[in-house]
Amino acid sequence: MTLNPTPNKHTAPRPSVLGLVTLLTLTLAACGQRGTPDAPTADTAETEAAITAAAPAAFPEDGQGEEWTDTPDPDTEGGDLTIDTLSIDKGNNTLSNERWTTASNGWGPIEKNRSVGGNKSGDGKSLKLNGRTYTSGFGTHANSSMTFNIGGKCATFTSDIGLDDEVGSLGSVVFQVWADGTKLYDSGRMTGSSATKAVNVNVAGKKSLKLVVTNAGDSNNFDHADWANAMLHTCTTSGTSTPPVTPQGFGGPITITKGGTYSGNWESKNPNVPVITIKTSEPVTIQNSTLRGRGTLVAGFYNRVTLRNNKGYVLNPNVYGKNLGRFANLEQAYNITIENNYFEHGTGIYLRSFYGSASKGEGIRIRNNKMRDIDGRQSNGNNGYNGKRNISQAVLFNSIQRVANVDISWNEIINTPGNSYTEENINLYMSSGTASSPMRVHDNYIQGAYNDNPAYNATYPGGGILLGDGQASDPSLMGHARVYNNQIVGTSNHGLGIAGGVDNQIYNNRVISSGRLPDGRPIAAQNVGLYVWDPYKLGQKRPAMFANNVMRDNFVMWTKVKSNGSTTTNPWWVPNCGLNNTVCSGNVNGGTATLDTEKQEYQRWLNKLASSGVKVGPQ
Repeated sequence: MTLNPTPNKHTAPRPSVLGLVTLLTLTLAACGQRGTPDAPTADTAETEAAITAAAPAAFPEDGQGEEWTDTPDPDTEGGDLTIDTLSIDKGNNTLSNERWTTASNGWGPIEKNRSVGGNKSGDGKSLKLNGRTYTSGFGTHANSSMTFNIGGKCATFTSDIGLDDEVGSLGSVVFQVWADGTKLYDSGRMTGSSATKAVNVNVAGKKSLKLVVTNAGDSNNFDHADWANAMLHTCTTSGTSTPPVTPQGFGGPITITKGGTYSGNWESKNPNVPVITIKTSEPVTIQNSTLRGRGTLVAGFYNRVTLRNNKGYVLNPNVYGKNLGRFANLEQAYNITIENNYFEHGTGIYLRSFYGSASKGEGIRIRNNKMRDIDGRQSNGNNGYNGKRNISQAVLFNSIQRVANVDISWNEIINTPGNSYTEENINLYMSSGTASSPMRVHDNYIQGAYNDNPAYNATYPGGGILLGDGQASDPSLMGHARVYNNQIVGTSNHGLGIAGGVDNQIYNNRVISSGRLPDGRPIAAQNVGLYVWDPYKLGQKRPAMFANNVMRDNFVMWTKVKSNGSTTTNPWWVPNCGLNNTVCSGNVNGGTATLDTEKQEYQRWLNKLASSGVKVGPQ
């Protein structure tokens, strides 16, 4: 489906060419054939009422739709915001005595030193896990997160975790600990009947600590999750944190009209106003900054832009039916470099059309970034989501055609169930490099592509990397791309795909999926590792628009889990290999993958970074 250029406004992302590929028929529905995604499981008062009798306490209206977020306000809290480190004492520190930089909760506010209780502040009870009472910690409700700026001052984080005794055996959650964008701990699925688990992770040198609780991929009914006795250990009064560049907190939003280098901390509380709007074709560099907003973070037309060493956080827009903003929305640009940033939530990087000069070295470079939880869900207007979504990718090219000097590399993209809603993570839609300088997508780590109910919704077409999406009549407008040395893990519908274009090549990649969510349940939309398929019959056009493509020498472990728990492998589906000199050869079926295989693949990525001397995220 084609997007018409609209130079006076930002275009919405195109619908995907892909729908569900079923195991038996292996048909991928074109975008015009896809139905509306299934609505998520309702977390309503009626649902709760049906099971209240089984719980030791009732929490009316407990569940999705009453979400809560908190970010310190410079007007009321002295501007002491996300760039500031905690006031940590030497030795051990009780985390509930400190302030988070941002926090969100699936039901009511997060409670300090008590359970989450109901949806009012202070209505919880003492924290209690399997009969043991705790005097400190946090009472949360999935889906929740808390981010603390620990400034590289502490060696270890510890906590006891579990569902509070107030919900009995009910509820199902996953606890996660993240630091500087890397996941350090995952509890797996826990219920109200699970034994208490002890978290003990090394956070030495880490600047940011994020505590996450997901709903384990199902509803969040009775997901009262406790971080009990949460502590930071062996802390010093000095650390490696970067001093704040704007001590007063967040300014903005801002509009840049002249070239130069800009650093600061800016936000926009208006979902229709970007945090930064660039209105100049002079070179602009935004670096060492923190951005947050309820809409897009950086936007512009006809720009030369470098985004480097920034942290960006996209918040719920709180307008019914509105999707989250993008990290960057840059159209008809001349030169783009996006490197060593950390982006969280939001609908990714969107680039449409390109006017740069290859002879001047202008091009597009997206590299060494960390991206977390690309999320296409629509807001319900009250810090939650309405069960619908817009197409979203981590990186989406739209009509970037005949462009040299394109490099998308060494990015770490991780999506988690319950916190994201991603289609293909990277899609070069209606886009092309040149024969002498093809677009290069290489050495990226991509993990996860989930809908909002991945254990049950089987119609969702999430994937890793897709080439040749769209339709054109000129072979030079779609193709000349190389995808190699990437690691694709657990991306549901497909790992890597060629759906059209000329001279698209995918080779030497690793494509791994256990077919399971982190808690072990099967992914309902799990399908195929590799595919080569011409859904629009582009190969029959004259000139042919599906020709001379290559799928070779990829290592694939793609597992599907049947309802009875048995597994099969589905490494590839390549019905159009051979069409107009398209070649598929040397691909290897590595057999069955498990969750341990996926964990090993992430360690392989970390080892690869270390051996290559590459650092991702802000430096």
